[in-house]
Amino acid sequence: MDARTLSLPISTLNYNQPTTVQVGSPVSEVIDVMQEGGFGCVLIVDHEQRLSGIVTERDLLVHVSGRRLSPGDTPVEEVMTNEPEALRASDPIAFALNLMHLGHFRHVPLCVWDDRGDAYPVGVISTHDILQHAATFLENQGKGA
Repeated sequence: MDARTLSLPISTLNYNQPTTVQVGSPVSEVIDVMQEGGFGCVLIVDHEQRLSGIVTERDLLVHVSGRRLSPGDTPVEEVMTNEPEALRASDPIAFALNLMHLGHFRHVPLCVWDDRGDAYPVGVISTHDILQHAATFLENQGKGA
């Protein structure tokens, strides 16, 4: 990948649509959604679909399994990361890489913000998405040599 590629907007990548669960849901619902879809994270939204948090595989290991919580009896608010860092799909890929590196994140929500500053999820970018893009770029470079 070169500087031009890193300056392209995140929207040029094949990122996932957001998978969401409502605030107040039990952790067992998050686990079911993650297992059924093969997702590494689920975004938590309020009743107006505003981003409230994120639950990742790591959160489940540390906060549920590590504390021996019952997923059916534990509300998602107890294990989610509140108000996660988020980006716009129009932000450069370099912003996503930098945020992931500095925050040790594997997933970053992509949002649109309204005039009040409320964030509404429109996607999720993952390290896998960026690596897939880099691999395709490198493969295409090799064909041109």
